Amino acid sequence: MGSHQKGFVRISVLAVMFLAIVVSGPLCAEEEGWTALFDGKSLKGWQQRGGKATYRVENETIVGTSAPNTPNSFLCTKNHWGDFELELEFQVDPQLNSGIQIRSNSLPEYHNSRVHGYQVEIDPSDRGWSGGIYDEGRRGWIAPLSGNTAARYAFRQGEWNRFRIVAIGDSIRTWINGVPAADLVDSKTAEGFIALQVHSVGERADPLKVRWRNIRLRPINGVVPQGGKVRKLADGFSFTEGPAEAGDGRIYFSDIPNEKIHIFDPATGEVSVAVENSGRANGLMFAPSGALLICEGGNRQLTRKLGDKKTVLADRFEGKRFNSPNDVVLDGKGGIYFTDPRYGDRTDMEMEIEGVYYLPRMGELRRVIDDMIRPNGLMFSPDKSILYVADNGAKTVIAYRVKEDGSLEKIQKIADMAVDGMSMDVLGNLYCTGGPQVVVFAPDGEQRVVIPVPEGTANCTFGGSAHKTLYITAHQGLYAIDLAVPGVLP
Repeated sequence: MGSHQKGFVRISVLAVMFLAIVVSGPLCAEEEGWTALFDGKSLKGWQQRGGKATYRVENETIVGTSAPNTPNSFLCTKNHWGDFELELEFQVDPQLNSGIQIRSNSLPEYHNSRVHGYQVEIDPSDRGWSGGIYDEGRRGWIAPLSGNTAARYAFRQGEWNRFRIVAIGDSIRTWINGVPAADLVDSKTAEGFIALQVHSVGERADPLKVRWRNIRLRPINGVVPQGGKVRKLADGFSFTEGPAEAGDGRIYFSDIPNEKIHIFDPATGEVSVAVENSGRANGLMFAPSGALLICEGGNRQLTRKLGDKKTVLADRFEGKRFNSPNDVVLDGKGGIYFTDPRYGDRTDMEMEIEGVYYLPRMGELRRVIDDMIRPNGLMFSPDKSILYVADNGAKTVIAYRVKEDGSLEKIQKIADMAVDGMSMDVLGNLYCTGGPQVVVFAPDGEQRVVIPVPEGTANCTFGGSAHKTLYITAHQGLYAIDLAVPGVLP
């Protein structure tokens, strides 16, 4: 866990594992939001800096050719970018290393206009650090790939390779041929040009070449990409809740009044029924085993369902029945946290407290929060060290530090909002449902963006092949929006 900031505790994306996009076929710059940086015919929009290697256009590729006795050469875009997604293909001579400069600059006051900034390495040597991040002209290696065997072996010698580079805020992530490579958190430079490097070769006179093609960029203006809109996936329900992604990518969600758990299949767009007579199920969560944990609000119990077998995990505390289990999360060690508020009729309540409970893998059920009005949504930080709890009754979200024994230590208030369910992206942005919207709070605790939804929202979760689709349950419908930032995995 990183250092504290106002509002949120900063979350290092180095601790987050997420799914990579494996792109097949040629890149298409005409897709929504993408801009082609190279027109396939000329070097319009580019200018050379540094050494005297040559750049020319040949067969819809940019060809960079080394030259003797000259420093590193850079073909630079005239435009600058801050947050973006960049994709391109490259082919390099086995004896020539190269790189892609991002957020780079050439300033008169810095070493006589020397090009400097982040470089995504192209490394055909036995070291195999293609996709690692080098700080050109400044600090040297800042994200090598010595510990990333999968990325080191993803490079294909003598063939066309593909980079994907995502820079958002102080996060820079890279993929090579669909394999996650570097995952860097660094705030040295927020904006700059893109450049294609031909490395110096000393006195070597025989020309070595590197080629680039299909260079496209999509600017990211916040978490919602340009043109991003909420779309309805299904409707006709009474009150949807508890979205959870299964291991096969399907989305399970509850329809509380109708006592059903449904499945939405992103591949077909079809909805089917997974569970009848669900006990007015609310929050759902899949365990790594494939078991579905269910907050059965009507039955006032937490259950585990694997195949046709259902087990009651907890239905009482200190001899009294729960109020109405609402939301559930896993602590990464086999333990379970769940909230137990009561909405609606309160005449049959056996407890005076609406609390938060912890059921360890081995041991007794414990109440870990007893001073909230109506605890509701739960969300863990990626490393499971911080638990965010929404108190819908107090209209606030509180961050708690998770102790070794599972007990909680209050850290700070995060947001003033009546929040139902929550989710989080890899940059630490917290997505809060409540009202006809999803409100996104940035890592500094400030409200970042509001995502309008046609009806009142209840909960949300990330899913999809790149984990960048936010699924939203609302009153009568299921909705989704594709975002620029992946969500954390549960």
